[in-house]
Amino acid sequence: MKFCIKKYAYITEENTDVSFLEPMIRRKLSALDKIAMCALNNCYENKDVKMIFSSHYGELDRLRKLVQQYTTENEVSPTTFSFSVHNSAIGQFSLINKINESYNSISAENDSFISGLTEAIISAKEKDVLFCFCDTEKKKEAFACLISTNNEIKDYELFIKEHNNEKHNEFDDCTNFLNFIEKRKDVFKSQNGLFEIKRIEDIN
Repeated sequence: MKFCIKKYAYITEENTDVSFLEPMIRRKLSALDKIAMCALNNCYENKDVKMIFSSHYGELDRLRKLVQQYTTENEVSPTTFSFSVHNSAIGQFSLINKINESYNSISAENDSFISGLTEAIISAKEKDVLFCFCDTEKKKEAFACLISTNNEIKDYELFIKEHNNEKHNEFDDCTNFLNFIEKRKDVFKSQNGLFEIKRIEDIN
């Protein structure tokens, strides 16, 4: 499937900026919320967009606090509980921007990034898709991009391959994909060998 990336953003803890949010909202955000929302906001254009969020660990830090609170106090904070779900970041972003379109939230262990990205590309057949991958457990980072298949110019092509037990030495994470779209890598392959993405200029 051929597609283009209209915008993209790579965010770490050091360059996270959520000043576009009201102070009352900012105070309630976790580290994952802040990084994910910053990335999403850098790529967001309008309300007519489907969204896909992907994360391996999700709000694991909040879940730890809930378990600790329940262990010591035998109760949990309703607010912390409501924000501990996997799709908290994209749900809050959708509410803040009054987006009525549907969104999906994906977790697939080490394949979380490529699974979310593939879902976003396939979903872009109907309308533009705002995709975001974010994790803060091992490395605080987020990658977001606005994907379209409706533009006349297509930059990339997704190939879905037959499973041949092909393995790659590096995880299919957002920094590797960033290296690919910024032409520091020739091809982006999933670790399990099922998916790969190439630049159309290299195919032709």
